[in-house]
Amino acid sequence: MKSAYVVSDLHMFCRRSQWHELLETIHDVAKTADLFVFNGDTFDFKWTSLDSVEATVERAISFLRELSKRCSKCHFHINLGNHDHAKIFVDALDKLARKTPNLSWHPYYLRVGSTLFLHGDVAMRKMTHEELERYRERRLYRHKKRGPLRNRVYDELLKTGAHVTVSRLAFPRRRTAKRISAYLEDIGHSYDDGVKQVYFGHTHVPMSNYTYGGMTFHNGGAPFKGMQCVLLKAKI
Repeated sequence: MKSAYVVSDLHMFCRRSQWHELLETIHDVAKTADLFVFNGDTFDFKWTSLDSVEATVERAISFLRELSKRCSKCHFHINLGNHDHAKIFVDALDKLARKTPNLSWHPYYLRVGSTLFLHGDVAMRKMTHEELERYRERRLYRHKKRGPLRNRVYDELLKTGAHVTVSRLAFPRRRTAKRISAYLEDIGHSYDDGVKQVYFGHTHVPMSNYTYGGMTFHNGGAPFKGMQCVLLKAKI
């Protein structure tokens, strides 16, 4: 059995994310893992604290390049999410993957045996794959850095803890699993197609061993104030 880990929604380079606190753990487990999945929104070009989107892409590619070199026995898989499915990043990521044997990227999902990894933005509403493609396409060229005013508003929102309440209300477990299940059925990777374990992100709401429609759902959360974020050991 392969050793595999997955983490979602790091939102690296967003100043409100506490992603730095997870880096040591990521490096430690990747040194011995066979497979490591970054499950979407690994980087945040919209809310980056760096000077520009271009500078953030450079840092993101540098991070992945160095991690792949340091942990050469681990195969890294990058699933894209709604915050990092940006054309400028996709082009740079594809170029890096072509030169890096232990690095692969996937625009929507990755399946390994009976286990499926996807970002989870299909949980926002019931979506077919065609609808998800259109949703992502509309944002492919629109990843612009947010300015100081919007960042201050976001900072104040986090101070109130409203982001925790909103996420929990918007993504109750059963409704979330039901919407993801509908999407998996649409793409031909459902329980009837042999999928048993589903790892997703996006909601920022932790979920562990929640069963729906014969499949078991897992979400490691997100590293924002008041929220839990853990690396999950995946069952593959």
